[in-house]
Amino acid sequence: MIIDAERGENFPDYGDVEIDFGLAIPPAAGCAVPCDAAITGKIAWYDLSPELLAAVTGDALTVGAIARVEAEPHLVPAEPPHKVTPVETTVVPLSEIVIGDDNWRLRRVAGPPGPDEYAVDGAALTFNAARAGLYVYVDYFYAAAAGKTVVVSPFNSPAEFKLLAALRLYDGADNLYERELILAAERCRRTGPLRGGPGAAAFGSFGFEFAVENRVPGDVAVHFP
Repeated sequence: MIIDAERGENFPDYGDVEIDFGLAIPPAAGCAVPCDAAITGKIAWYDLSPELLAAVTGDALTVGAIARVEAEPHLVPAEPPHKVTPVETTVVPLSEIVIGDDNWRLRRVAGPPGPDEYAVDGAALTFNAARAGLYVYVDYFYAAAAGKTVVVSPFNSPAEFKLLAALRLYDGADNLYERELILAAERCRRTGPLRGGPGAAAFGSFGFEFAVENRVPGDVAVHFP
């Protein structure tokens, strides 16, 4: 069972946390793990609800299945403002891919766009005057039909988190169970991509790899109940 301690929510979804300490854990009442000792792990869920996925990734839980539009053509106006608006009104934020008529993928920017850039202005896409009178082709996702949907965006998914885990300790040499332990880690950093669906393999329905930051005393502590 995995609990979101910050929100105080207990999720019934089946999942597990696996930690590789890379060093011997003494069977004491508690111990501080030596600084710079490499600690890695993975978190996996095998029965994942939309509510949990939204909480873990920090993304919004919405109503609506997601559909994709490919290469929707838009003519950039010759006169300013050089803006175009996707046909669908429920575009998933940050899902667009914009290709110019020169087959060059344009880069999204926050400020005024350059010749090979564009900016998002509400529902519209704004282009540089160099693109005026030319076509651009837009791929994007949009909410289409009823149903629970979570849009997992790599731009929003948290890269760092705290971890308090009740674990079973196994000997690394022969994989024999030894005892229970509690791990407290102040800073964990996701090191691999978010994986989901059939391609997730050992990550179940959804999961990711992470490393435990272990720089100063107290970053990581192990307690034996």
